Amino acid sequence: MLTYFRDYANAITATGFVFAILGLFLALNGRIELGTASMLWMWFLDHWDGHVARKTSDNRRPGAADFGKCLDGFGDFIHGVIFPSVVIVFVGEGGVLSLLAILALIMAGAIRLSYFESFGLTSDAKFTGIPVSYDTPLVAILLMARPGFPVAAFPTVFALAFIALAMLHVTTAVKVPAIRGRAIPIATILAVAISAVLARRGLN
Repeated sequence: MLTYFRDYANAITATGFVFAILGLFLALNGRIELGTASMLWMWFLDHWDGHVARKTSDNRRPGAADFGKCLDGFGDFIHGVIFPSVVIVFVGEGGVLSLLAILALIMAGAIRLSYFESFGLTSDAKFTGIPVSYDTPLVAILLMARPGFPVAAFPTVFALAFIALAMLHVTTAVKVPAIRGRAIPIATILAVAISAVLARRGLN
């Protein structure tokens, strides 16, 4: 099994899992800014593994692509569903609205990923519905904007934002272009910059 990690794309995915585990560990210990900073690295590596997989498709060993596809799906569930759910609970301090938000997010995320595994992208390389990969960036954006909200209002805003996003995960009315080509390094630069800001806040 471990020999499949000799594949470049799968090795990138595995590296992303290290950042995901660190991000979850930090978030579960209440360091949500630091956890989000780490998870953003998982997020952009998730785009690079697909890019490398497409570039090396002719040289990959038998089974590597199928293994990588399954591994990538688990990664999507961690950084797109589980991690945001953990942050929602901490921000909402275990309130009823946070419970409703994670219920909506986990159910929608499972449905969304199952749909993608079954049908993939559209013929013009678009996602049907908002992909779960947008969830960690939303966590980061909301945490960056947190100082601009009243303390008492932020948990409600945070939970409602993810309830809305959960609905967009399962809609068929929205088509979203996949992040590919030149968009990947741009997304990487933005993710690294935001992670640096969040990490600085988390360490203060």
